[in-house]
This record gives sequence, C-alpha cells and structure tokens, in this order.
Amino acid sequence: MNSLQRLPPPPLLLTWRARLDKLAAFMPLMLLAALLWGSVWLLRNAPQAELSTPSSKPSHEPDYFAQDFTLKTYSLQGELKSFLQGRSSEHYPDTLTNFIEQPVVHSVSLSGRLTTAIAKQSFSNEDGSEIQLIGQAVVHKQGLQGKDPDMTLRSDFIHFFANTDKVLTYAPVKIERGDSRFEGQKLQADNLNQRFVLQGQVKALLVPTQRP
Repeated sequence: MNSLQRLPPPPLLLTWRARLDKLAAFMPLMLLAALLWGSVWLLRNAPQAELSTPSSKPSHEPDYFAQDFTLKTYSLQGELKSFLQGRSSEHYPDTLTNFIEQPVVHSVSLSGRLTTAIAKQSFSNEDGSEIQLIGQAVVHKQGLQGKDPDMTLRSDFIHFFANTDKVLTYAPVKIERGDSRFEGQKLQADNLNQRFVLQGQVKALLVPTQRP
C-alpha cells in the first residue's frame, strides 16, 4: 500500500485541548467509502493508454484520465447513497496516486444525514486508504434537528486516513458546530478514540445547546 507524502509538522506549539469529543463524528466513514469507491471505479473504467515498450522507470505522466465525470451509487431500494463529481481525473503510475480537479462529494449515511466535501484538488492512493483535499477544502455534515447540530470543517489541507479513521491538517483550520466556533493552526482528530486536538493560537466560542 502506497502512502501519500505528508506535510512536515510545524515547530512544537502550545497545545490546547477542549471538550471536542463530539466533533469526532465529523469524519463519517461513508464519505471515505464514496471517495474510495470513486477512485476504484475510475481506475477500472478510465480509458487505457496504448501499450508500449516499458521503460526502466515510470515517468510522472498520467497513464489514463477522465474528463467532466460524474459517478453515482444507489442502494438496492433505488435511493442515492453517494455522488462523486470532478472536472478531471488523472492516474500517475510512478506515485500510484489518483488526482482529481474540483472534486465534489455527497454521501448519505444510514441515518439519512448528508455529508458534503469540496476542494480545488484531491489526491488519493490506489486503495483509497489515504485522501487529501487541497485548496479551500470544506467538509459539511448535516445535523439532526433537536439532537445534533450541523458541523463544518474548513482548511486549505485536509488529510483523511480511512484505515485508522483519522483526520490530520497542519494548515489553519476552522470548525463550526451549531453556534460554537473553534479555530487553530493544526488539527489531529482520532474518531476511534473520540479525541480532537487543536494546536497553536487556538480560539473557541462555546455556545450551550438549548434543550427543549
């Protein structure tokens, strides 16, 4: 399994931890599954390049691509489960990565909640275990009325790890959960352990949830 190159971590900054365990639900596996399924579909169905004499070392040139594509998946009942759209997609044999321009992803969980992710670009390795959203990345998760508010994560770089259900970014990040706001220079999120860690010049505005 190939791994995507990680950005070098910034100097150690003062760590601030708050009660953000509920934010771990922000990383739905359905979104990762949609991106994984889309990458596999593009891998299998994109037009293949003509066979030629293999070179000693793969060059950084795409061996297949897709333009203005849309991929939808449905449940057995005919309901839309996920939607993946992009202006273009290219596969690079030397790094075994898939590159998508202007990706748009919609994913519907079993509970019916919609999660949307957009960015200028995205990279993923071949098995979809790592996905990077780059450039004005926004991930929005629909809440449940009266129980769980909407949540939105904004950053110029968001790195998903599907196998460990983690999110990492070394870019400034903003998190909105209902009326509460959180900002930091770095984010490490671990859904399995229900843990969110914001670092560096952290700002927080906590608004209590009103109960009926």
